[in-house]
Amino acid sequence: MSTSKSSAQRRAERLDTLGFMACLVGPLAVGVILNALVRPWLASLLGAERHASGNGVRGQDVWWTVDAATAIEHPFLSGFLAMSHGLIAMYLLGVIVLALLIRWAVKRVRRYVSEKHASKRYKV
Repeated sequence: MSTSKSSAQRRAERLDTLGFMACLVGPLAVGVILNALVRPWLASLLGAERHASGNGVRGQDVWWTVDAATAIEHPFLSGFLAMSHGLIAMYLLGVIVLALLIRWAVKRVRRYVSEKHASKRYKV
């Protein structure tokens, strides 16, 4: 009896691993892009003032404030810039947890349906 896996099993395992990595790395990449590129660029366009607190191993927590006229003119963008890097990281951590829970639930339902379907097919 051979212990090698079929190509379909190997492909399914690779897709499973890729799905896990997409749930984990995707939101992290979005967070890095937001905090390192998008938010500083928006802050420079709106003329926002940079604030930072802390000076630890992981770096500073950064956010921006805009003047009242700009805040009235661009309420969504000024609110987005007022969030700190840490708050955005916490939101994205929640997105990761939610994505992994949804992934787990979908796999569980698929397994249940396939087992139920298989039991009906081979019923004697």
